[in-house]
Amino acid sequence: MPNGKKSHLLIWLAGFTLATSLGAQDPADWTFTRSNAAMTGVSPIEIRPPLTLAWQLKLMEKPKGQSELLVSSAVVRLGKVYAGCKDGKFVCAELATGKQLWAATAKGAFDGAAGFSGPLVIAGCQDGFVYAWNADTGKEVWKFETMAEIHAATNIWTDPTTQKDKVIIGSYDYSVYSLDAETGKKEWSAETGYYINGGAAIFDGKVVFGGCDAVLHVHDVSNGKELKQIEVGSYIGNNVAIADDVIYVGHYGNKVEAYSMTDGMRVWDYGERDFEYFAAPAIHEKIVIIGGRDKRLHGIDRVTGKGLWEFRARDRIESSAVICAGKAALFGCDDGYIYLIDIKDGKEVWSYEVGAPVRSSPALAGDYILFGADDGNLYAFKNGPPITTK
Repeated sequence: MPNGKKSHLLIWLAGFTLATSLGAQDPADWTFTRSNAAMTGVSPIEIRPPLTLAWQLKLMEKPKGQSELLVSSAVVRLGKVYAGCKDGKFVCAELATGKQLWAATAKGAFDGAAGFSGPLVIAGCQDGFVYAWNADTGKEVWKFETMAEIHAATNIWTDPTTQKDKVIIGSYDYSVYSLDAETGKKEWSAETGYYINGGAAIFDGKVVFGGCDAVLHVHDVSNGKELKQIEVGSYIGNNVAIADDVIYVGHYGNKVEAYSMTDGMRVWDYGERDFEYFAAPAIHEKIVIIGGRDKRLHGIDRVTGKGLWEFRARDRIESSAVICAGKAALFGCDDGYIYLIDIKDGKEVWSYEVGAPVRSSPALAGDYILFGADDGNLYAFKNGPPITTK
């Protein structure tokens, strides 16, 4: 529940500057899996339904006895889209056509989304390695070995002093690593108490990550020094989102919560049913949006933590929504549909049946919207034409 008028006021005032405080990527690209290093899950692109299927690319065939063909969330840069899949393939394709340009293979699944640094595209793999390839050719440039499988998405932080990029990524060896993006050399590592599933969010010189030890870890992103531990009390299955010194997290304790990054105090909690939250939250001005395993997308007041609305789907929601142009939330669902929901009232605006669970987070780049699905395909949809006024 709310924990003090001061925290409420800070969030209220900060909501008006959220979009500018996090910086913006080129709308033609989607270089961060959750839109920015703070992982707030927002895009300036307005969705104009109905979307049309532009192309689909088969990343893998279904092996005998395997129930799902998970395809990772995609990232996009300079007209090329990058995604991995469960059978150890990582693919680069042409954004406009879906034509495969190159593919790399490894001995484990690529669950987490990739990141970019200079000429490189970088992703972690369940074989325990972080791989860096030339983004144009697919040639391996370096790889770094952790002590266990990697499920987490890649995040990139640029040191303001040296202007050098660092790769921030977690592993099932209980650690989060900072690697020199150019060489793959380890800069620092921070040990936690258990597996790390989600990506690490970065805001104002701090990196925040959680995992199966039920703790939010706050570290100095430049040197890995621990600044704070915040007890959440239950598994954290995905990344957190950070906005204006407030950390937003959904977890297996059937709650969505907000914590002050300054003092670690809980600002509010939300949760009305005994169902876990695996998806990551999306943050926009005065609203937090997150899908749950209760088959609902939840709209939550960012200031008070009170529920604003719920959208009922047909199955659990593990896809992390993206808020588009401050108007609508886009996400996939285990019921095999992609949904677009009006964030004012939670009403459905548009939907499309893929026919297989969609657990990846959407990528929005120019006129294209991309989803990976559990049928082994990467789907690209074309946005509707711009609305013209006479």
